[in-house]
Amino acid sequence: MYDKASTDAKPKLLAFKKFKILKIVFHYVYFYHILISQKMEEDHHIDIRTGPGDTTTFIRKVTENEGGVEVERTYLLSFNLSGNKDDDWADRLSCVFTMVLTGTFALHTAFLQFVLHRSPIDCWCPAEFTDAHVEYVQNYCWISYTYYVPPTEELSENDAIRRRHLVKYYPWIPVLLLLMALMFKLPNVIWRLASFSSGVNIGHLARLAADSQEMTWEQRQKSIENTSIYIERWIQLHRPYRKHIRNFLFGKRSGNYLPTLYIFIKCLYCANVIGQFFLLDAILGQNFFLSLGLTFFERPPSEINQLGLVEFPRVAMCDFKIRQLSNVQDWTVQCVLPYNMFYESFFFILWYWYCLVAIVSCGSLVLWSWRVVFPSNKLAFIEDLLKINADWGNREMKKKDLHFFVYNYLRQDGAFLLRIVQRNTSDVYASDLTTKLWERFVKTKQK
Repeated sequence: MYDKASTDAKPKLLAFKKFKILKIVFHYVYFYHILISQKMEEDHHIDIRTGPGDTTTFIRKVTENEGGVEVERTYLLSFNLSGNKDDDWADRLSCVFTMVLTGTFALHTAFLQFVLHRSPIDCWCPAEFTDAHVEYVQNYCWISYTYYVPPTEELSENDAIRRRHLVKYYPWIPVLLLLMALMFKLPNVIWRLASFSSGVNIGHLARLAADSQEMTWEQRQKSIENTSIYIERWIQLHRPYRKHIRNFLFGKRSGNYLPTLYIFIKCLYCANVIGQFFLLDAILGQNFFLSLGLTFFERPPSEINQLGLVEFPRVAMCDFKIRQLSNVQDWTVQCVLPYNMFYESFFFILWYWYCLVAIVSCGSLVLWSWRVVFPSNKLAFIEDLLKINADWGNREMKKKDLHFFVYNYLRQDGAFLLRIVQRNTSDVYASDLTTKLWERFVKTKQK
């Protein structure tokens, strides 16, 4: 079918392309390897270990040569599906599980395209085209917009009618999926940076609380005592030392900084997942992603066939021009888009997953807003924790002290911190910690 004289150069060209791709992949993997690595002096082997809190650690021990000297090093890659324990499970549904799901789809397509070098497009060219011509056509159709025409329709001379189903997204799906995954992680990064500037490491406190479940009784009591001292000092140091409107509304000394910031982060999670519906609807074209999951089962069989959905066609058309001196020839070829078989499944799964994440994120925003806005919820939460351990004999007296303890001593930030610890550990630990803070408050009040 093709000119046999040019076939000898094709294996060399493919080998050169594979070498360049593998070289680029090697540099990216090496850069990522350096970022996540920690060096230790141990033996050469690979191990996989699991730890508390759903933590998995991959250990690779190697011997490297530096300046003629052999150095033994250990590279660690550790991840935790339970997150940093400074948020709740609704946040981790977005910043951990959705990011992993979307990132897996991105890596799958990138692996097929750049590592295995499977052609993302194959065009059926005329018999007189040489291999060089075929490669040019496939590269051109890969970087330009293809379009879908139903098999039962003829190609119209009107470009607006013929190109009404443009496939704009096809070359950019790996990059798009990667950016989507990073966007789900962004609110969590903002939360960690902003909350850490408040003067307290919430994730560290929650992890200490989780680790206390494996301690002895004496070690656990000492850990709770030290944690209560740390929280008390943080509360005292972040009281407003001068009158300023920022200190009473949203500043770090206002007492409302952490819950206000957390509600804002919740809004970012909701805006992100809902905004990605509209973003994908605009990028994928055809205005179909918003209703993809709703209308899929209502479509006629002619739209759902062995060649896939209209929006993810397996076969598309491509127009191009070839200039030969002053003669310009118009060509139209038919191309196979094999990756659309994966993309259709990916986005169909993501549509339903995004619906779940949107419902959970919005519900979590409403729930936390209700907890933060109404003071009675904060009072009832602290009282329930104290009732587990404290002796409430003189209830009237303690009710008055409880109001001062909650609204003046802990304030919104302290109560929010205890709620985060309780959500990531257990009621027992949160109760013991609250009781310690209560005892320190009573001692301070009696002085």
